Amino acid sequence: MKKINLLSLVTLSLILTITACHKDDPEKNGGKYSDGIFIVNEGIFQTGVGTISFISREKDSVSQDIFEVVNGRPLGNVAQSMAIFEGKAFIVVNNASKVEVVDAATFESQATITGLTSPRYFLGITQSKGYVTDWAGNVAVIDIDANSVSKTITVKSGPEQMLLSGTQVYVLNSGGWSTDSTVSVINTATDEVTTTIGVNHRPTGIAADKNGKIWIMCSGRGFNGWPQSGDSEGHLLRINPANNQVEFDYPFVSTTLHPEKLVVNKTGDKLFFLFNGGIYSFDITSTTTNPVKLVSRNNLYALGYDTKDEYLYVSDPLDYQQDGWIYRYRASDGSIADSLQTGIIPGNFCFGE
Repeated sequence: MKKINLLSLVTLSLILTITACHKDDPEKNGGKYSDGIFIVNEGIFQTGVGTISFISREKDSVSQDIFEVVNGRPLGNVAQSMAIFEGKAFIVVNNASKVEVVDAATFESQATITGLTSPRYFLGITQSKGYVTDWAGNVAVIDIDANSVSKTITVKSGPEQMLLSGTQVYVLNSGGWSTDSTVSVINTATDEVTTTIGVNHRPTGIAADKNGKIWIMCSGRGFNGWPQSGDSEGHLLRINPANNQVEFDYPFVSTTLHPEKLVVNKTGDKLFFLFNGGIYSFDITSTTTNPVKLVSRNNLYALGYDTKDEYLYVSDPLDYQQDGWIYRYRASDGSIADSLQTGIIPGNFCFGE
């Protein structure tokens, strides 16, 4: 029988230790991706690859490109958004015309949903059904059990974010490469559009407050940094879901500075959005006052709010060619908590359940 000397045992021990550390680096084996924040990095348009970064709340550390690390293949181009529903993460990959479905805790791939043209956002409806907006001018109904498109619902141009309120889903039609100014309302029982609400140009953000009222940010025709004749001002609207009527309208004066995004705080009484080089807040009970600038910072791209830590998350994509940064601010007073580097063009946040 062969003898194993002490040096061999030490060598074997080191090998096992290094291997274990390598495997546990993205926490693949532990499956602990649920308690943290995901950053969806778009990647360079058409030529780049989208990635997902993960911030662990427990360790306060960043793991990069976790989809490829776990699954051994790239995510695709462009990574648009991500949503967690029923223990699964639905990653919408725009240019690749697909939705990648992974286990939300381990990030191991479960399926790839195809049959889409230019998907944007996923919204879970029931345990077996979800919706995906598609710039083809429709909302795709997803059979979650079969991981396939079961039907499509025709809406207006450039459908983007959605919000579920009772049995109704509100779909923002921003126009895509053009400009739209409508919100489609879908009955989730029949998967049909019941009404279309006329709003202002380019709705880009939607949130529900503590009273169940629906707030919509309309950015106006045009884009920040590219003023053109015919640009229009933005509007912050409040819709009553009982009758789908606009009952409040706050107009922004400028036609060259466009408000974007919209999130609501944990208690549902304060809104946050991007505007004029920073983050602004708006108290839903003070509809006669102006929004307040909470944070001053230029070149902001994405906005998110974490109900657990009550932090506001914003991203800076720098030159859209190199790894970007995210900044975390305390929503209570706008003070900065920290900053972290992520992937190329951090464009969407998703918060673990």
